[in-house]
Amino acid sequence: MTGSVCLITGAGGFIGAHLVRRLLDRNHRVHAIVRPGSPTSRLDDLGGAITLHHLDLADGVALERCIASVAPQRVYHLAANTRDRPDASPSQIGSALSSYVDPLMQLVELLAGLARPPQVLVRAGSIAEYGASPIPYREDWREYPATPYGVRMLAGTHLLEMLAPSLPFAAHTARLALTYGEGQANSFLLPALIEACASNRPITLRRPDDRRDLIHVSDVVDALILLGEKADGESLTGNIATGVAPAMREVAGLVCAITGCDHALVNFGAADPSHPPSVLLASPEKAREKLGWSAKIGLEQGLRLLLEPLLQQPPEARLRCG
Repeated sequence: MTGSVCLITGAGGFIGAHLVRRLLDRNHRVHAIVRPGSPTSRLDDLGGAITLHHLDLADGVALERCIASVAPQRVYHLAANTRDRPDASPSQIGSALSSYVDPLMQLVELLAGLARPPQVLVRAGSIAEYGASPIPYREDWREYPATPYGVRMLAGTHLLEMLAPSLPFAAHTARLALTYGEGQANSFLLPALIEACASNRPITLRRPDDRRDLIHVSDVVDALILLGEKADGESLTGNIATGVAPAMREVAGLVCAITGCDHALVNFGAADPSHPPSVLLASPEKAREKLGWSAKIGLEQGLRLLLEPLLQQPPEARLRCG
């Protein structure tokens, strides 16, 4: 399938931009959907190598026109809002749910209605769908999502699984662990921690004993590519994870060791008995069995890939970055 026409939603996002570049490296023709008004800085240097489509996935007319003109062979659906209010009301949760599910179902329907449907749809899910399920998360266990985001993503997974047998293309969901890497926004904890330590600035980790399955974006893109090549056989829902979940306290220690910053700059919040440490940890066994995929980049190596370019800058430049 080298040279396929690929359509990516959420292409201007952190993972989407990495996927765009990998597909270009493999000589695919890439069409990238970005929401009007969303920044495209991660894609700006690509120039005419990709075709940008500025549209809202909720705009059915614009989406139908785009899909008809592109006639994609592979579709990667990565668009999702990852920032929900933890104290959202039922009506806010319902609105957030429909804002994700409705465009997904519309996308699936439009793709299925093409005279020449795509060969495969790959959707990004999340291990947040599991919530209070036993650790490590496994795909054949019942999910108990604990956040509005987890509910939204789980609804998308179950709807796609229900529809998959009747669709004219394979439909896969990659349940992603917490992904990190170059280009991730500083509003996320790990990039903020890295910049603080590299710039010798203090930072506070409010929940240092929370454990997280952290996966490098390069490994995630490897898995998405493999799923995009899986056009025959059953549709797959699989965890894309490392199977290891260090405490954020340990991650901070590793970042300090690599940067050489004073460990005292990292402050740890006090334990709260009413909110015990949480664990997000998924088993990657199914992806290994069905795709031959496993994470290649360990946490220390991944952190070094992020930190070494930053550490090569003079201290004053690091401070400006922070």
